[in-house]
Amino acid sequence: MTSRNLIDERALLSQFQSGDEMAFDRIFTMFHSSLVFFADRLLLKIGKEISKDLVLDIFLKLYDRREGFETLSNIKAFLYISVRNSCIKAIEKEKVNQKRFDLYTKNFDEFEKNVLDNIVQNEVYEELYQAIDLLPEPYRLIMGRLVTGDTPKEISEELGIPVSTINTQKSRALLLLKKSLSGAGIALLIIYS
Repeated sequence: MTSRNLIDERALLSQFQSGDEMAFDRIFTMFHSSLVFFADRLLLKIGKEISKDLVLDIFLKLYDRREGFETLSNIKAFLYISVRNSCIKAIEKEKVNQKRFDLYTKNFDEFEKNVLDNIVQNEVYEELYQAIDLLPEPYRLIMGRLVTGDTPKEISEELGIPVSTINTQKSRALLLLKKSLSGAGIALLIIYS
């Protein structure tokens, strides 16, 4: 390297270290294109926009650490190593995203079926609960407890009435509910019969 180039490099480095924007622009212009090309080659299928964003992030890191560089060669080494490391992280992130996507698409039909089943089930339960709310008080109390999983014996013990009374009121409540529910609601009601 000639002494003139060495003086220019020292001046540029000194200006850069002091935060001079024009010096930063010169360094950016010197390395930006080749770094984007380098990142593109490493990232292959991920995309050019990611390469550009990644390189811009590295330049921001360079600017934040500008006082620690002694030569342009140190800056160049930092830039290339940082781009390489960022590309490796981006590739790993892409692999994780691809695994998630593959798992999602593999299970999509099952997932979609589960979602639809849950929606239908919730709507049927809502219809059943609304119909139970319209029952006369003793029937509403007993059916509400049965739907939440209590047994006639448990209800009998808690309310202090015979199990036969619970079963009789349950039967009457079921007759009233069958008149007000849709086919799906009746099917759910059969489960609690």
